[in-house]
Amino acid sequence: MLSSQKLDFSFEIKSMGISYYAPLLVILLSIIYVFFSSGLDAIEHISHLLEFVVCPFAAWWSIYLFFDYYEDRASEVLFSYPLSSFFHGILRVTSFFILFLIGFFILLLTITLKNPSVSLMDISINYIPQAMLYSYLGFTLMIVSRNIIFPLLLIIGYIAMKYFTMGGSLFPIYNVMSFSLDMSLSSKIVGLCLQNIVISIFLAIIGHITLLKRKI
Repeated sequence: MLSSQKLDFSFEIKSMGISYYAPLLVILLSIIYVFFSSGLDAIEHISHLLEFVVCPFAAWWSIYLFFDYYEDRASEVLFSYPLSSFFHGILRVTSFFILFLIGFFILLLTITLKNPSVSLMDISINYIPQAMLYSYLGFTLMIVSRNIIFPLLLIIGYIAMKYFTMGGSLFPIYNVMSFSLDMSLSSKIVGLCLQNIVISIFLAIIGHITLLKRKI
């Protein structure tokens, strides 16, 4: 059964069209920025780049994987295939999140090579759970709303709000970001990372249950 439900990456990529390349372009431009960044504020700027731009782009593929389902009204045809809701949902989203992580890890590695004071383990623990949360948030919002505009606007609005308030109490909404300017870990940040992972799993379950009940 599992062997008959292998993900066809080439088909999924073709289905997303040019939208597929957006996260890869963001990661590439971020690597270039890191390579040429210098000065006392370089690490702070890179931290903001990761939290407000790169990590949120983990939601991009999770959203666009379902673009054809809803915008092109292809859900009835796709769900006529002998594939489970788990395959259509969590398996596809997780597979593309892992693909995102490959590029993301190259970016993190570039940061540590350019800035030896930054620990690869620390930034991996800090930022990967953030990306994970955005990935499953995008999945769940897309499944619940069945509209590509809603999750994109909601995530962009959240990021803009957190950027301008820097996690302040003006808008007391959960902070996905750690706002660690030196990219070092603390017990508080580790706790935040664990919370992000738990919320990610919760979002994945909510998205899966919604998908299962609606049959897309």
